Amino acid sequence: MSTLDPSSADLTLLQDRQVAVLGFDAMGAAHALNLRDSGVDVWVGTDPDSRLAARAELEGLPVSPPEEAVARCDIILVPGTGRGESDPRRVTALVDDHAEPGDLVVVTSASAVREGRLTVPEGVDLAMLRSIGSGDRVREEYLDGRGCPALVAVAHDRSGAAWATLTAYAAAMGALRSGAVVTTVEHESTAMATARDRIQVPLQEALESTFEDLVGRGVEPEVAYVALVHELKTQVDQIYAAGFASQHGPSGQAGGDPAASSRREAAAGAHALEHAGRQVRAMTSWLR
Repeated sequence: MSTLDPSSADLTLLQDRQVAVLGFDAMGAAHALNLRDSGVDVWVGTDPDSRLAARAELEGLPVSPPEEAVARCDIILVPGTGRGESDPRRVTALVDDHAEPGDLVVVTSASAVREGRLTVPEGVDLAMLRSIGSGDRVREEYLDGRGCPALVAVAHDRSGAAWATLTAYAAAMGALRSGAVVTTVEHESTAMATARDRIQVPLQEALESTFEDLVGRGVEPEVAYVALVHELKTQVDQIYAAGFASQHGPSGQAGGDPAASSRREAAAGAHALEHAGRQVRAMTSWLR
């Protein structure tokens, strides 16, 4: 695993640069406020008459229409909601019309880049910084003097300085306090799409079909819901916090074969997935 830490960054690269944050959702707000508190000149690009603009102004951040923010700034952050100011096609048009060679566009999710829905013109750099945590978590960790780790990648380094600028950006928003994992746009988008197709969608289908089966057998819908959704969350929370090795198999819980349960736990702890999990958990201060 290749990672970046604070020693990797040269924050002086941001001294004469301005950052446009398109929109002010939870993740956009976390980027804007963390960068601002690190001494970076930040503008929020949104409709000046919108509720998002009012929220940004309450935080003391300057607001301008997206096209003016992109024209004014040379680093453009695109939070990954895919709506409003961060709609990929709208961002592409804004960058085509108002960005200049040497500017850097930073996305928080690479899917639109991989799918060709978000592009940048020749001379403009394109990178990704995906926080391993919600926008609220990114802000809380920064304020507590820690940091929320991230995945970082560069899609286009046309200036020759994209990596250096992205590293400085990641440091300014606090990500390098915990570390940033270096990856590629292709790997991030492939991983997220595969997780959706092979885990999230089948999981929803399994929950729905099992719920219907239980209710059809006379179990109260509320009891079925608790058994499925609440228990699933409990199990996932345990895996998230301590890995699969923390799980006690159903045999052990129900008085079954303790040896079989122990073998399952040992196998889970030795799996490459758990090795990767230990490395990621070591970077997340709230799980240490």
